[in-house]
Amino acid sequence: MKNYFDHAIVLDDHGLFADAFSLLLERYSLFDFVKACNAPDEFFSFLNSFGRKSVVIFLDYYLTGDNGLSLLSEIRRINRQAKIVFLTSAMSPFIIQTLKRYNPEGILSKSCSVDILKQCVEDVASGKPFLDPLFQNILSAQQSLQVKFTAREIELLKYFAHGETIANTAEKMFLSPHTVIAHRRKMMAKAECTSITHLLTFAKENGLL
Repeated sequence: MKNYFDHAIVLDDHGLFADAFSLLLERYSLFDFVKACNAPDEFFSFLNSFGRKSVVIFLDYYLTGDNGLSLLSEIRRINRQAKIVFLTSAMSPFIIQTLKRYNPEGILSKSCSVDILKQCVEDVASGKPFLDPLFQNILSAQQSLQVKFTAREIELLKYFAHGETIANTAEKMFLSPHTVIAHRRKMMAKAECTSITHLLTFAKENGLL
């Protein structure tokens, strides 16, 4: 396969997966250089030192205490050349549609075959958005979901799920308590939930937590 990019970075907080996926990229000569990172701090430290070279970033959606969506703006601020491919094991159409709304260059299943991985890299290189066929089938089997949460709202959900108070959540997210309450009301209205317990149940059923 033609080598379209020189560099790739893998961010996944499961070290074994990050290392194995990086080795796979190297084994099939998809990139000349691959860096595996297990934590956002390590990742951003390397990305800052890397400069503005063209790079494909394979970004895990589920990160401990966080999600990959919350990192997108900082990645794009540091390197506008970066191509983002989300890696996820999620099977929820809600999650897949949420990822699509952020316009990454690709969304790839962690269980994809080598052929699918190669196709993903080829499509990203040609400027064609890539969606893993597994996810295409999941979406085609579902009616279009109308509930749309932002990355900030998903981050709020995680604090609520851990039992954080409104005051603590506001402090950790650098928001006012009134703003947190407004976000919570908006999310409940979107999901047609009548309580925070109902909202968290909805979030868990749709793979957000």
